[in-house]
Amino acid sequence: MPRPRRKVEQDSSLEHAAQQAGVLTQASREVSDTSQQAAESLSELQSAITDISSSTSRASSIAEDAVRDARAVDERIAALQQASESITEMVRLISAISQQSRFLALNAYVEAARAGDVGRGFAVVADEVKQLASRTAQAAEDIGAQIEAVQSETRQAVSAIQRISGTLGSIADAQDAIAAAVEQQRAATDRVVDNVDRAASGSARISRAVAELADSQRLAYVRRALTLAQDLLDDAGGISLGTGTRPTTVTDQATSTSHRADLPELVLGRAPLTWVDDPRRPAPLVDDVVAQVGGTCTLFQRLDDAGAMVRAATTVVNAAGRRNIGTFIAPVNADGTRNPVLAAVLAGQLYTGPATVAGKPYFTAYAGVHAPDGALVGMLYVGLPTEALG
Repeated sequence: MPRPRRKVEQDSSLEHAAQQAGVLTQASREVSDTSQQAAESLSELQSAITDISSSTSRASSIAEDAVRDARAVDERIAALQQASESITEMVRLISAISQQSRFLALNAYVEAARAGDVGRGFAVVADEVKQLASRTAQAAEDIGAQIEAVQSETRQAVSAIQRISGTLGSIADAQDAIAAAVEQQRAATDRVVDNVDRAASGSARISRAVAELADSQRLAYVRRALTLAQDLLDDAGGISLGTGTRPTTVTDQATSTSHRADLPELVLGRAPLTWVDDPRRPAPLVDDVVAQVGGTCTLFQRLDDAGAMVRAATTVVNAAGRRNIGTFIAPVNADGTRNPVLAAVLAGQLYTGPATVAGKPYFTAYAGVHAPDGALVGMLYVGLPTEALG
């Protein structure tokens, strides 16, 4: 029974749309990554500003303590200055008393002289009083000089402490201003961090949405391209196995091991399919698909009962620049796991998704190809290299 035909838009805009969706995915991913990095950097800046704010607050507190200590010292020195002034007044009083004592001693000495022998003992006492008054006056004068020196140093100390107090006050004011500015900066940074976090979250959502859109575009492309390949295959008369055999060397694409195989002749329509490895020569069916929708296309032939599939016609080229015919996909990978492409195709299902093609990642679609009697004799592939999708 012929397969129902499906209408396909046959132009290269499908491939271009899938590729552009991939580019958009890559761009949105880069924006999302950049936003996340900016958010992390701003978080570090926020932490640093918080530390600076804390340090500035401590410095401001220390400066305020220093101002208070300087003022306390200023008050103590002022009290000392007042005490020294009181001592000065006492010294002045002692000097006045000493001066008066000297005058009294002098008067007593004069009176003793007038009294003659009777007043001689009193004269001796008066002389001693005079000498004592002189020594007291000298001592008072010395104390006064020392007090004056102390007062001079005290005045200089008061002046210095006042200047220090003024400087510390200025420092405290500056620290307060810095603390206020840092606090404003911290608040502004917090707002920026919040905004960038929201932007990063939004970018991540956009990136996921764009990635989903790109996947939808890729899936739409490979399904449409596969539909076209199936329709062109039907138009060519389908695939069947001939009576002849074709001895050839086939190579496992995963392990690169090769062996000889006698393959049944693969007939496309009514003509045996010729294996063409020169990309300058036309290959049936696959070149027509790529000419209409772009990408890459391969017609596989079933290699054995296990379900391995060998490329019989393809637009995929290998590292040597030749069409990658003769390479096959084994149903079991080198690590012992089942190959997901062949697992789906052998189960009669369509496979869409990532796959390795000629050693490179591709986004692909695979579907089984059946002979007129319903036997699975091969499969069709279409796909785009992942690097072209961003």
